[in-house]
Amino acid sequence: MNIYETINIIKEQISKCEQSCEMFDLPNIKNVKVVVNDLPNEGADLLHREYKIDFPDGEYIHIDYHSKDKCRTFQINPDRSVISVKCSQPELNFEDSWDEK
Repeated sequence: MNIYETINIIKEQISKCEQSCEMFDLPNIKNVKVVVNDLPNEGADLLHREYKIDFPDGEYIHIDYHSKDKCRTFQINPDRSVISVKCSQPELNFEDSWDEK
């Protein structure tokens, strides 16, 4: 699997998360090294997770994912997912966000 195919898999997963209003979880990606780190929550973060995908040819994809609490006192709002994807090929970088249930 190459970096382009993997980016497409990640975008498809994000699209599913947006449609179902769910949190992001990286799908299984074959023939790459994946490291998942839960990072300390800051501010309104409910979850802060980093995914590092390293390809045998030296290419990489780093994903920074946050699930944020948008609630304020006396106000009920859905949580918000925010994702930033950075690659060894900068033209593939992107960011996205969506409301969760």
